[in-house]
Amino acid sequence: MFFNNKAQAVIAFFSLAFASHFVYKHFRKKYKKAAINEVIMFSYGTTGVKRSKLSRCLISPSMERLLYYLSSPRRSIDICMYVMTNVELTNEILKLAIRGVRIRVIIDADMAFSNGSSLKRLEKQGIPVRWMKSTNLMHHKFCLIDTEFDDVRCTPLVIIGSLNWTTQALNGNWENVAVTSQETLVEQYKNEFDRLWLEFKPIVDIA
Repeated sequence: MFFNNKAQAVIAFFSLAFASHFVYKHFRKKYKKAAINEVIMFSYGTTGVKRSKLSRCLISPSMERLLYYLSSPRRSIDICMYVMTNVELTNEILKLAIRGVRIRVIIDADMAFSNGSSLKRLEKQGIPVRWMKSTNLMHHKFCLIDTEFDDVRCTPLVIIGSLNWTTQALNGNWENVAVTSQETLVEQYKNEFDRLWLEFKPIVDIA
C-alpha cells in the first residue's frame, strides 16, 4: 500500500509538472510578439503634421510613433531624461499614472526647475522623481517600458537616442530615437537605471 501511494504521488507530481510546463509554453506562445527594432527621426523642417487619436494637436508622424510607444506600458515605465518640458509627452505620462502604471523619473538637477520643467506636474500626480546634485550632468536620454521580463503579457522595451523631451527637440532640431526589444540592450539600460535610482535622492529630500 505504501509503495502504491508513493508511486501515485510521483506520477501525480510529474503529471502536474508536465501540465504546468504545457500551460506555460501555451501562454508564452500566445503572448509572444515580434521583435521591435524601430528608428524614429525628428528632422527640422519636416512637414506632414496630421491629426492623431494620441493627441489633441496636429503632430508629426514621428511624434505619433513616440506617443504610441509611451502609451503602451502595461505595468511600468522608467524615464531617465536630462530635461523634460514638452506638454504632450508629460500629458501621456500623467495618463499612465491615472491608469495605475508604476512610474519612476530621473532628471538632471540643474534642469529640474528650468523654465517649463514638467517636475511640478509629475510631483503633483505623486510620481517619484530623483536627481543628484553634482557638477556633472545627468545627460542620459532613455526610457524603459515594461521591464518585467517574467510577465508574458509584457514586451520590455528601451527608447534611446539624442532626443530630450522638449518642444525644441521635437519640432526644431535634428534628433534620433531608437526603440528596441532586444533583451540584452534592455537589461543593460535597466541595470543603469536601477543603479542611478539607488544612488540618486528624492527631490524632496535635498530640495
